[in-house]
Amino acid sequence: MNLAKKTIPSIHNLQSFVCAAKHNSFTQAALELHLTQSAISRQIKELESQLGLSLFSRVRQRVILTDTGARFLNDAINILRVTEEAVLKALTLGEKRSLNIAALPTFTDRWIIPKLQSFMQTNADLALNFTTSIKPFDFNDHAADVAIHFGKPNWPNASCYLITKEQLIPVASKYYLNRQPVVTLKDLQRCRLLQLSSRLGSWKQWFEQHHLDITFNNHLSFDQFSMIIGALKAGLGIALLPKYFIDQELTDGSLIALAEPVETTDSYYLVIPDTKADNLQVGLFKDWILSYSQQ
Repeated sequence: MNLAKKTIPSIHNLQSFVCAAKHNSFTQAALELHLTQSAISRQIKELESQLGLSLFSRVRQRVILTDTGARFLNDAINILRVTEEAVLKALTLGEKRSLNIAALPTFTDRWIIPKLQSFMQTNADLALNFTTSIKPFDFNDHAADVAIHFGKPNWPNASCYLITKEQLIPVASKYYLNRQPVVTLKDLQRCRLLQLSSRLGSWKQWFEQHHLDITFNNHLSFDQFSMIIGALKAGLGIALLPKYFIDQELTDGSLIALAEPVETTDSYYLVIPDTKADNLQVGLFKDWILSYSQQ
């Protein structure tokens, strides 16, 4: 449904409405916005006329929101917030090209960001905007130009490009192993297992592959890999993690590998919607990130 232009309120009228609602006073709103009281009153009347609604009840020297006005207040605040964010974004980007990337948070933090400097150096005029996205979505209803996806290469109306396969490795901190020594794989049957809440079967499958009994293990679940890494460092247990998430910790010795990594059937993919297949910025990012898939 498209509204006629004459029914779309001005930003100034919305600002006056929100400010008057905050103070329950046109006079105080006028002082805050550096306008006259009559200007505030006129803008509120214009807004009420456009909407065909009564937003305030006048009670002596005060104005009080009607039920309709109270309902509209949150929407008005959101309109002003979105408008402000859009203006700030435009001012910040200036003439720069931009690329919106919907990405998995820990993969972005642990895999993309450490490599990102090389992309920024060769594409200094391209502004990247990373937002968190855990599950697949419809690109038609999302501002993202590309997405980072974990699982199988299935995404409607889009192409999936392999970034890296997943290798899981069991690890623990030195602090934990000093209290709970692990000499053989059977010792893992006495350890507390840290696990991702969306992958509760990972440890069970790993134990079965190594002919171990998981019956007596205690469990501690988190909904982000980053939380599990924090729990590992705090010595709360052992974890089964993608190896490339903890390469630095394995290198510096703060985490210890308890067995060899095992490749899973899922992988990380760059997803490009069909509508962006020929986009220049998308092509630059694709070439860069897939260059690491060969390493």
